[in-house]
Amino acid sequence: MRDSLDRAERERPAGSTRTLVDALRRSGSDFELLPHPQTFSAAAEAHALGVLERDVAKTLVARDDQGGHIRAVVPASCRLDLAKLAREVGAREVRLLEESELLGSYPQFELGAVPPLSGPAGDTVVVDRRLAECDHLVLEAGAHNASIRLRTEDLLTAAGAQVADIATD
Repeated sequence: MRDSLDRAERERPAGSTRTLVDALRRSGSDFELLPHPQTFSAAAEAHALGVLERDVAKTLVARDDQGGHIRAVVPASCRLDLAKLAREVGAREVRLLEESELLGSYPQFELGAVPPLSGPAGDTVVVDRRLAECDHLVLEAGAHNASIRLRTEDLLTAAGAQVADIATD
């Protein structure tokens, strides 16, 4: 993947993708930038890239009952279980952020393309256990026309993520 990193460095991605690329470089993660046609779901992203849905992660942003943000990362083929997430983070309840809240909290990323790391500090990141079993993951790079492929271990380290059972088929 080093070759991909060099190419990503030369291409100097703009805007929302650049934010994530810079964070990954700072963390020392080895990654591959994957441009693709614009997609609006993790399943469509997998199809556009020619990879299996189980290798694509989608990030959903929730808020706990204390107002903290949680980036929940689940397989493209699964749904987030809010009750499981609440138990994992020690909250009475969690709810997904509305569009206006996402725009206000994550203006550096395209709506619906918030990655599991970079952007505002202090977010809790929880990755579903199914993803933690994968060697590599593909995730949106802050924009609907670019993805990042990286080692799962690098994602967990760079995001300071915890691993838990938070998804349902």
